[in-house]
Amino acid sequence: MIDNISFSTTGEGTFTRQHTGIHKLWPYDLLVEVSAVSVNPVDLKLAAKNANGKRILGYDAVGTVVDMGSSVRGVEKGDRVFYAGTTVREGAHQKLQLVDHRITAHAPTKLTDGQAAAMPLTALTAWELLFERMGFVPKEGANKGQLLMINGAGGVGSIASQIAKWAGFKVTATSSPKNFEWLQKNGVKECVDYHQDLIVEAGARKFDAVVSFHDISDYFPAVAKVVKPFGKVGTIVETKKDLPMNLLKNTNVDFYWEYMFAKTEQQMKIESQGAILTRIAEMLDAGILHTTLTKEFTGGISCDTLEAAFARVAKGAIGKTVVSGGVKE
Repeated sequence: MIDNISFSTTGEGTFTRQHTGIHKLWPYDLLVEVSAVSVNPVDLKLAAKNANGKRILGYDAVGTVVDMGSSVRGVEKGDRVFYAGTTVREGAHQKLQLVDHRITAHAPTKLTDGQAAAMPLTALTAWELLFERMGFVPKEGANKGQLLMINGAGGVGSIASQIAKWAGFKVTATSSPKNFEWLQKNGVKECVDYHQDLIVEAGARKFDAVVSFHDISDYFPAVAKVVKPFGKVGTIVETKKDLPMNLLKNTNVDFYWEYMFAKTEQQMKIESQGAILTRIAEMLDAGILHTTLTKEFTGGISCDTLEAAFARVAKGAIGKTVVSGGVKE
């Protein structure tokens, strides 16, 4: 067992520091010294369920490999890796973390720890939704047509728009007007004020696909009208209301869910996440994609910096929020 320092949350955004332990490595495990983590909306949701404060949270992370299991290949001690983690093991808000090497990849060499930590969870979510769930082709310029993105300025939207543009789509995205410049930086061709009526804004235009990174319930009737017959609709957010799926029936529109943690929770195709992150890292280093980091709390991972990061994400900040500097003894 290796002594460790970690952080848990009471579920109200209040973190407590604790000493814990890490048991013997499983064959596919890496032991990673965490240097940076990012905060996602899913962290907020799971923190709210962590009322007893026993679970260590944290998903996106960058760190250095300090030990590994007997079945690990392609990774050496001292390598810098990044990953999105899983809901079924302790998270990244700790000094040393065990993580299955099959869901990790070598971190982008041209990005700082903070810039790299912003990317795994959202990039995986966007990639899996567009290319695995919705069946588009993961190749530069291989897809044609128009894609509508609801909530384009958030963490997933900010990388999904970059990936969609690279894949050949003309991207339209909704956000507050104050975020239009950010949308354009990320490859959005047309920006739409989310306060406006989608049907009116679309006019006579129909979209080949619509993806939503916000609860699609209130948008669904409009989405059903602006998506092309035989088109595709996808979302990543659990809905508060039942969706009127019959609205898609007569136009043969397909509907898709994406949940990034499904692979590790179900123990299926988990190695695909490492492969996707390897490709994302290559695209980041090549300048095809850029980091979506918009705020970095430096000086170390602590109760204070984690609480500040959680508070920022809770307000609906654009891009990604990161805490860097590792855990201090």
